[in-house]
Amino acid sequence: MTETQRRTGLHPAQPGPAAVEMFAGTRVDLTYDEAQREATAFAPELIVCEPFDYVAPTIASALDVPWAALGISGSVPTELTSALRGRWQQQLERYSLRATQRLAYLDPYPAFLRQEGEEPEPDAIAVRPVAFDREDDVFELPTFQEEDRPRALVTFGTSVIDPEAQEATARSLADSGFNVIVAGSPTPGRAAGHVHRAGFVPLARVLPWADVLISAGGTGTVLAALAAGTPMVVRPFHADQPWNAERLTRAGVAETISAFHDAGPTAAKIMATPSYQEAAAQAAREVSTMTPVSEIVPILETAVLRHSSERR
Repeated sequence: MTETQRRTGLHPAQPGPAAVEMFAGTRVDLTYDEAQREATAFAPELIVCEPFDYVAPTIASALDVPWAALGISGSVPTELTSALRGRWQQQLERYSLRATQRLAYLDPYPAFLRQEGEEPEPDAIAVRPVAFDREDDVFELPTFQEEDRPRALVTFGTSVIDPEAQEATARSLADSGFNVIVAGSPTPGRAAGHVHRAGFVPLARVLPWADVLISAGGTGTVLAALAAGTPMVVRPFHADQPWNAERLTRAGVAETISAFHDAGPTAAKIMATPSYQEAAAQAAREVSTMTPVSEIVPILETAVLRHSSERR
């Protein structure tokens, strides 16, 4: 990111020219040679990356092996995609490479979050998202003095570090009648009043507890909440979060806010309006029809074998 700012004078956290340079320019320039040496030694038969990683498909082109992408966001505006691919084409030409065809796009976003009129990627495979968990993580749900209050989970994920925003959001929710767990809080501790700061805890351990989720709208949090059937309040910060917020609000599973002190009243509105719970339950049903990840590897294995046989 520092090198991208030096090159462009812009911060790459927001979609635009700096993001294009960071993903398709800077990262390839700084890491391709080392990554290519490691990949050559390992001799992969398939490379899997995320769609904003242009190092991996460059390596796939150099080694002439198939590659697949695992989605980490919803649909990206056409002009941004075109700019990224244009910058990547410059990198391919620099190394005298020709792009190899992508084998599959593993898409964890349910179809109802597509833009109106948007078609799925032609090589898309729908992959059922699940909330992150970790077997060795010990976490016990806190006990609150008034257990009959509705339950709100606050998390801004791993890409937003803003303790003041977390605190303001938690205060707004507590003042609006909620018991609150703050996941990812920098200073975990016991429940104080109606707020418990849990530190980093896997979403799978706390989502079932929550009646409503307040987040920045990042992919991992959003998809976990949809799979759990939990309605949301979204306060986006950067990257694709505003796009996610707009699509979730349009789908009726969330409300978008711009001020942290609006979190409590907005969550209370969601709790008092059955349509949000109904839309969230319908979202969970749709997510449950997507292909479980346990079935994805055999699909990829078959595709790789077919690709190999076609080349012989």
